[in-house]
Amino acid sequence: MNFLEDRVPLLNLDDFEEESSSGYDSPVFVSDSEPSLSSSGGEADNSNSGSSSENDISSESDDDGDDLDDLEDLGDTMHVTSTETVVNNIKYILSMPQLCDVTFEIGPQRFLVHGLKAVIGSRSQVLQDMILQQNSPQVQRKTKKSDNQNISIHNYDIDVFRQFNNFVHTGSVVMDVTTVVGITCAADEFDVPELSDACCGYLRRCSAATTNIPILQNETDRYSGHRAAKKIKSMLLQEVSPLRRKETIV
Repeated sequence: MNFLEDRVPLLNLDDFEEESSSGYDSPVFVSDSEPSLSSSGGEADNSNSGSSSENDISSESDDDGDDLDDLEDLGDTMHVTSTETVVNNIKYILSMPQLCDVTFEIGPQRFLVHGLKAVIGSRSQVLQDMILQQNSPQVQRKTKKSDNQNISIHNYDIDVFRQFNNFVHTGSVVMDVTTVVGITCAADEFDVPELSDACCGYLRRCSAATTNIPILQNETDRYSGHRAAKKIKSMLLQEVSPLRRKETIV
């Protein structure tokens, strides 16, 4: 049986801004040494020396001004971006329940998936509304006050929701033919359009292999209550119909 598996990172960790330069320019050195005083020069030499020092200070000030003007040029700055570090830090936080402030209870077995409210709220308006609703005074009166918030999520397999949660936090998801339908349903229900687009592309690849069709159909039956599953099932029927016609002709 042919199982496809893909890693779909929507955060491109290798993409850095092309406009950045090395940021290293040739240094400007200004001599701090003053002309030595001659023992036979007297006051005239001292006067010349003072004049020379004033000229040096004035020249140094002008050079500093030129350096500041040079630094204002964007070509002389360096911009470093490292999204990989941020992603790794978030993954570490998600692995430590005590560092998270929201917990999803998945399915009838109430498997726990932890997350960060700030990240989740910025990625999904639907989940943000669920979090804010839980924070309402009416709900808090009925539940014990706690720094961590629990939200029940029904009708999802734990592996599916864990991958969905990972994408919401890090922009990366691993899916295969057994999870793509569920992840597509989660992306649709919780309104994460970029994940929906990635799933649709992968579904087209999966459905191109006839051995994957029965697996995908079984998954659409499992998530039959979801709007996205119904659309996938309709797509699969369109894929299967031409194959059946070919078999009949043969």
